[in-house]
Amino acid sequence: MPPSELKSEIRAFPIFDRLDDAQLDRIASHAEVLRFPKKSMFFSEDNSAQGLHVLLTGQVKLFRLAEDGKEQTIFVFGPGEPFCLCSTFSDGKLPANLGALEDSRVLFIRPKEYERLVREDPSILLTMMRVMSRRLKEAMDMIDSLSLKQVPSRLMAYFESRHQGGRVTLDLSQRELAKIIGITPEALSRTLRKMADNGDIRMDGNDIFLLDMEA
Repeated sequence: MPPSELKSEIRAFPIFDRLDDAQLDRIASHAEVLRFPKKSMFFSEDNSAQGLHVLLTGQVKLFRLAEDGKEQTIFVFGPGEPFCLCSTFSDGKLPANLGALEDSRVLFIRPKEYERLVREDPSILLTMMRVMSRRLKEAMDMIDSLSLKQVPSRLMAYFESRHQGGRVTLDLSQRELAKIIGITPEALSRTLRKMADNGDIRMDGNDIFLLDMEA
């Protein structure tokens, strides 16, 4: 992909939207575009790749596998989101596995190239630090939800972190959502029905409307 086309594609992404044209040109000229088919594995805990990764199109998930083979989804990334932040630089290591839920395209900048970029323009690093701070908060919120809250509270915490005007559009399957919450798909279906019966939510296809956020 020509750098000019890549620049046009990424300029509205939150991680880059505060950069000027010269900075975007610099990013696009140092980047590669990687492609991963649906259900393929990007990286694993034992085989990770360092560098800056930003999802251009598609959907990917970060997950851990327990000794018994049970999968715990940690996060699902959509277009415009950076991932593998802990392995951005050459001394980093990915603490989980990363797989494609859909055919995906990824912007990739190698560690040495990215280090050179941030030395030339430290504001690029400040942008990354804002994203990492937000991701850390989301991780702490998830730990709190999984360890201290009952299932309906976990679900509502997930919905509240993603709603717009009281509406959440699920862009992942209920099976993947169940893995994030830490329950079975059957338990998720029962909980959603109970919350709808109680008047806490209303479901309309992939849209979930939060009717009683205070409760």
